[in-house]
Amino acid sequence: MRLDVYRSCSRGEKRDVLNAYWRSSTQPTPRIKEAALQYGPYAIVCLAIVVLEVVPLLIVSIARGFAWSWIVGAFEAVNLLSLWWAVVRLRALKSLPESPAASVA
Repeated sequence: MRLDVYRSCSRGEKRDVLNAYWRSSTQPTPRIKEAALQYGPYAIVCLAIVVLEVVPLLIVSIARGFAWSWIVGAFEAVNLLSLWWAVVRLRALKSLPESPAASVA
């Protein structure tokens, strides 16, 4: 995996990359799409690590009957939802056709 296009983006372009990756209502330019496709696998790996880190905490808190176990469970649910959305968005970006404006220019 490489991040050369993402790293070469300006601060504003990186914001556009995040919008293109996490929101389904955007139409990214070819450069932003490429950067988002490079960013996607890293986002998924990072979220998977966070999900796996919380599992032992959840198991221990439930096993010991801590009253705040539901908070850990809610946090894990949000993590899993975020991971699922990251996978959905990466697949959607991969299936997105090239911009017609890019082929004209």
